Amino acid sequence: MRKHLNLKNKFLPYIITALLASLDLFTKFLIRENNIQENVVVEGILTIDLTYNTGIAFGLLSDYTIFTYILSIFVFIWLVIQIKDIKETNLELFSLVLILSGALGNLGERGWNLITGNDGKVTDFVELLFIPSFNLADTFISVGIVLLLYSEIKKN
Repeated sequence: MRKHLNLKNKFLPYIITALLASLDLFTKFLIRENNIQENVVVEGILTIDLTYNTGIAFGLLSDYTIFTYILSIFVFIWLVIQIKDIKETNLELFSLVLILSGALGNLGERGWNLITGNDGKVTDFVELLFIPSFNLADTFISVGIVLLLYSEIKKN
């Protein structure tokens, strides 16, 4: 039997979201403050290298920062509503919390950088194998999407 959300744990998904988004923002801050460039962790596999991205995933739509920011706000609102409407704790809820956490981390940084005249850049720093640079928020979003797809396939 699945545990139903009640008033006591109704805000738990949002608390977890805030904590994960804070972790993302903190790691980005540390990388920027220490200006970590080409720090090889595992030769040919993992490098920490400070880069910036004005687009969405893998640099898509880099020339449309304001558009992607507004689109991200709509996605963020949709995710909050989706989480609010879930009646029980399950994999779907967890996956949406991960996606929302990543969205909040990147949305917060992009918004701040738009306000401060920094072109809406988002800090990326993980280089893994052949994958373009990414950050924790991107990881949360990617894992969340995979889990959400799995959850939907499992339902049907």
